[in-house]
Amino acid sequence: RSSDLSNLPAELVAFSSVSTFDDYFRDSLPILTLLGGIVIRFVVIPEIRRRVEKPVMDELGRRVVDKASTELRPELDTVSGDQWAKLAFCIVMDIAGDASELIPFLGEFTDVGFAPVEAGLLKALFQSNSIAAIGFAEEILPFTDIIPTFTLAWCLSTLWPTTPLAKSLLPQAEDDGGGGGNGGGGSGS
Repeated sequence: RSSDLSNLPAELVAFSSVSTFDDYFRDSLPILTLLGGIVIRFVVIPEIRRRVEKPVMDELGRRVVDKASTELRPELDTVSGDQWAKLAFCIVMDIAGDASELIPFLGEFTDVGFAPVEAGLLKALFQSNSIAAIGFAEEILPFTDIIPTFTLAWCLSTLWPTTPLAKSLLPQAEDDGGGGGNGGGGSGS
């Protein structure tokens, strides 16, 4: 073999002395595998996601927006003065529930006393054991006082009473000619 190399230029002799091409890349296999993984992760996968997932998610988002714009549009004209007063009371109660956080560490212990009060008031205002249980859990669990349970319950019962969430959490008005609904206005909201 050495006789074959004598006829070649010095640059090619140096390259051929490294070893064969296959041996050179066998030593570099971990680096090439890493580079291939990087290309797949940062080039191939994003391209597939752009071509496949993006159109699906865009269509889903369009459908959600279309449905939400028709079903979740509250009719504020139907909200009575009593319901606005109920909202003011709900906001005050949410602020009162958050006031315990003004006393560091001790505030969480005052929540133990306020949790049954909140649950009772929510039950009285919205006639819902589910809403009362959520309010109790929100008040008794640490660091959850920031959730405005009263105000959210008012919005659900007054502005969006026809949503699946409202139907599952709030009692539904029966068409027995009785006292009407639960803050929904009773008039096609």
